[in-house]
Amino acid sequence: MVAQPILPLYLESRGLPTVEVGLLVGLMSLSLIVTELGALAVSQRLGRRGTIMLGSLGAAATQLWFALAVTRPEWYLSRLLFGAFRGLLWPLLFAEVADTAPAGRHGPTFALFWLYFGTGLLIGPWLGGWLGDAFGLRMPLQVSAFVCLIPLGFAPGISPRRDAPVSLGGSLRTLLAHPEIVAIWSLNGIHTTIYALFSTFLPLYAAGVGLAATQIGLLFAMGSATFTLAQLVAGRVLERGAILATLIPVYLARSAIIAAIPLLHTFGGLLGANALLGIVGAIIPPALSARLAAATPSAYTVVAMGAQTAAADLGFFVGPVLGGIAAGSGLLWPFVLTVPIALVGAGVIRTTLRPNAAA
Repeated sequence: MVAQPILPLYLESRGLPTVEVGLLVGLMSLSLIVTELGALAVSQRLGRRGTIMLGSLGAAATQLWFALAVTRPEWYLSRLLFGAFRGLLWPLLFAEVADTAPAGRHGPTFALFWLYFGTGLLIGPWLGGWLGDAFGLRMPLQVSAFVCLIPLGFAPGISPRRDAPVSLGGSLRTLLAHPEIVAIWSLNGIHTTIYALFSTFLPLYAAGVGLAATQIGLLFAMGSATFTLAQLVAGRVLERGAILATLIPVYLARSAIIAAIPLLHTFGGLLGANALLGIVGAIIPPALSARLAAATPSAYTVVAMGAQTAAADLGFFVGPVLGGIAAGSGLLWPFVLTVPIALVGAGVIRTTLRPNAAA
């Protein structure tokens, strides 16, 4: 997250058009999807701990390469490889959380996971913005490479178990037969498409209205702070058995706030909007993660979580690419585009998920 507020600005400073900025931001998600679905095969050979260590080391090396690269082929290849190594982390981390959660307490456990994750979201963007202003836009990218090594310090706490051999294709066919699981994957992809549109083009819009890199980092940090604090409430809500159908107004409200971003022209206004977004959207990740964990047979947990994160990264690819195309007509359009996408999410919830499906 150190690189998040800086990456679009860095690519723009290298002379890339808006469409290509969106493509490069989203590109790593393509390779993320492939390795997230294949993480189980690596875990079968290296174990969960070994796979997470490989992913951390590879991500650090390829992010450093990207930071030092000076040509287009290097940027594209390093982004793809960075995504490939990062893709080894998420399915196994989610599977570890799902496997260690007490029976019937997936909701509070995942809320705690997202609470810790949100702490990184809080520190990273602020640090990246400050580094960008103090030392230049390349410095946050270099520092983020070393941040990729942090999971190595927690590796001893990860299970060394090797996941049992299962057929990826057979597992996916089994899971695809469950409409609720498919709906959760779809909602996760919609959620990240909306966020990717927002997070990719907010730095460009904010810079256009005169904000410095440090201020842009603080915008992301504010959203992360409220998101993190809201996980304390989310855990209690999910502990009581929240209803996934109640996410409809959450998706719609979140997109409405994002669509209003082009109406804001001051640091204070944008800071307030980011704070509100963190609060409104906080329930979505733990609710979807918890419901998926509860709905998935234990033998398919890694595959289900791999598909869940792959769906998320499909959104992180589609969002910047669609936004880059839309931004050709003006920077307001990537933000406005989130509204119809949220309406699709509302339709998925209304038509697929049972009204009494507990999160």
